[in-house]
Amino acid sequence: MRGAAAPENPASMPARSAREGSLPGLFALLAVASFFEGFDTMLASLVLPQLGREFGAGPAELGRVLSALGLGAVCGFLPLRLADRFGRRPVFLFALATYTSLCLATAASSTLAVFTLCQAGARMAMVTEIALAYVMLSEEAPPERRGRLNGLLGGVASAGAMTAPLLLPLCEALGFGWRGLYAIGGSLVALVPLYVVRLREPAAFAALPRPTLREEVARTLSLFGPKYRARLAVGTLAWFTVDFWNAAAMFFFSYYVQQERGWTPGHLAVVMPVGGIFNFAGYALAGRMMDRIGRRPTLILNLGVACLASTLCFQAHSLPLVVLGYFAMAAAGGMWSVVQTLSAELFPTQLRATGTGVAHNLFGRFGMTLAPAAVGSAAASLGSTGDAVTILGLASALALPALARWLPETRGARLDAVQPP
Repeated sequence: MRGAAAPENPASMPARSAREGSLPGLFALLAVASFFEGFDTMLASLVLPQLGREFGAGPAELGRVLSALGLGAVCGFLPLRLADRFGRRPVFLFALATYTSLCLATAASSTLAVFTLCQAGARMAMVTEIALAYVMLSEEAPPERRGRLNGLLGGVASAGAMTAPLLLPLCEALGFGWRGLYAIGGSLVALVPLYVVRLREPAAFAALPRPTLREEVARTLSLFGPKYRARLAVGTLAWFTVDFWNAAAMFFFSYYVQQERGWTPGHLAVVMPVGGIFNFAGYALAGRMMDRIGRRPTLILNLGVACLASTLCFQAHSLPLVVLGYFAMAAAGGMWSVVQTLSAELFPTQLRATGTGVAHNLFGRFGMTLAPAAVGSAAASLGSTGDAVTILGLASALALPALARWLPETRGARLDAVQPP
């Protein structure tokens, strides 16, 4: 499980140097797409009150909308796995064009059902796009810098998430309302021609022969065979745990402080943007830690801090301690980029996109699906959202021993090595 990284091949040095020369341009393209991914991630929950008023929907109906969007993210496994057959570039471009087009269609939605359909499709395309962004950057980045580049990519996405709530008052003042935000998200469609011209297939995948349908099916099934199933299982556990903690703690922060700590929207308007700065810094720090001390210890440390931070945030009574806990939770969010990096490094080139899709989209995302329901049920039983989030947040720490024992250390792994499945 803890296999060492492949040794450097001197013959590959000139080709790698050429690829590194194009790395800034690749990062710029992927960073722009990641910014909009982060921007869109916040929108549905951000505009729920406006959607309810415009379409006459209550909490139950709006809850079903969020569930449908979550299902769309799970379905991201379907297009993502095609990237191991047809290439990262064409699937990424298709996902980008689909996401932006559906965002524009969302802005013109006439009913809540149309909104839900458009956004479920957009969410499927969006998670495909961001997963492939990490895969492509990981395949092209040199091993010694891969962690910090992936961390910075996650930081750019967090900046997009921070931007959405800042723009909502402006869109409302201009009369565009929530539709204006989705129009902004869809504006990336103007850059699709640039991506078509400038985005290249990663060299690692371009060197592979194209598989037949039978070969592709055999490779996919090999994920569940003796060679890869342990890695698939521990990768899924990492994703499930990170998504579960995030959905339990971060999703309920705004509701908790307003319902149980007497905060006003004014408090949130001050605290949450600053939390976004801590989130960006957490991604950058996690990236550097990955390259210095390794992926496994970085993930374990961040997850441990996250569990302690959510306990402080949801149990403290004084405003400064609640804020401190929230800032620590935001900083620990950098563990998301750690799991993205691990997902790319756990599997060989010919299985990389499929393995990521199975571990995260098909299985791991159920952590994000189950956590809100678990918090709601526990809160009803305990009479406190804060207590419910605290218990479930600490429950995420139960995965730490298994991750410490079975998660491979992949720092320094060469991703241009082709291994037989």
